[in-house]
Amino acid sequence: MKLLYDLNSLRPPRSGIGYYTQHLLEGLFERGDIEEIGGWVGSTYYDRRGVTGLLSGENSLEAGAQFSDGWKASLLRAARSLPGVYHGRTVVRRIKSASLRAECARRGFIYHETNFVASPYAAPSVVTIHDLSHRHFPEFHPQAAVDYLDRNLPDTLKQVQKVIAVSEYTRRDAIEVYGLPEEKVVAIPLGVEPCFRPHRAEECESLLTELGLRQRGFILSVCTLQPRKNLTRLVAAFANLPADMRNAFPLVLIGAEGWMNSDLLRDIERLVGAKQVILPGYVARKSLLKLYSSAAVFAYPSLFEGFGLPVAEAMASGVAVLTSNVTSLPEVTAGAALEVDPYSVDEIAAGLERLLCDEALRATLIAKGLARASELTWDATVRQTVDVYRSLVA
Repeated sequence: MKLLYDLNSLRPPRSGIGYYTQHLLEGLFERGDIEEIGGWVGSTYYDRRGVTGLLSGENSLEAGAQFSDGWKASLLRAARSLPGVYHGRTVVRRIKSASLRAECARRGFIYHETNFVASPYAAPSVVTIHDLSHRHFPEFHPQAAVDYLDRNLPDTLKQVQKVIAVSEYTRRDAIEVYGLPEEKVVAIPLGVEPCFRPHRAEECESLLTELGLRQRGFILSVCTLQPRKNLTRLVAAFANLPADMRNAFPLVLIGAEGWMNSDLLRDIERLVGAKQVILPGYVARKSLLKLYSSAAVFAYPSLFEGFGLPVAEAMASGVAVLTSNVTSLPEVTAGAALEVDPYSVDEIAAGLERLLCDEALRATLIAKGLARASELTWDATVRQTVDVYRSLVA
């Protein structure tokens, strides 16, 4: 088999889709039954060696425009909200890559678009759908992004021969929303990197001291600060805990600033002042792994997830998880987490208090979580994805 990918998602800083693409490619490179792997960015074609260089950092792509604050961030957000910006960028990219895509189609490459919207392709193709939150919660996304997906995703779903969904929930959602044939959509769960694992207390001691934290003495949440992640209710629930509990187990929020978060930042100002909420800002990956492993509770009461990879990573790290009882999250945890109604502040607060007070329950969930996370591997993701490719050439 010959495989072709749009490599734009590998641009730094890498998003979740970028890491999905990276892990998929890394796994494919380890297989001996793939004849050729290639991809493109703009008008540049990367062969197997070139793609390997992008993954290793030997070759680098131009970073996507990304600013977290200041006038540059405001200008970037304003530009991205202009009608036609997303579509115009897509048209430009398609024009630049048209000839190389035509050549790859002629040579019999299977094209896998890992980021929702596929470019036109005159040979078998596959697309991965990560979630349909733009259909269920359009208010939580920039309008330009919603318009882009509404305009282009239906055409992609008609073009491709197979659709990969990252969970059974997302598979059913795609079938129902877009009326797709059941046999066209395949659920392939994501995997957890081996680096997410329990760490010894002494491995984490210096980092925790630097942040003013103690082993198993804080609640952790890791996500982009955006409405879909439901942090406003999480913070409200935390604020309802007894004061001595908030002091003993501060809430540590880690994640990019995101958007529509001014209410959240206002709500946590008092708690930050009391050192009950901690915002460490940018955290290097090596430090993040240790924070996962050191938390008393990982809290992730998201309103909507296509998969919910942070929950799987937390379970693999050996921390008790509190998460939502909606969308894909119960499927990911498979009974290894405490599930709550994400729309109920009282239920989130009760769940946090229960986990913080019940050491036996935490220990049970940690054991169940480690077992469940061990079932979610990138090797399995790659193997099942190759099965999809093979179905197109059978």
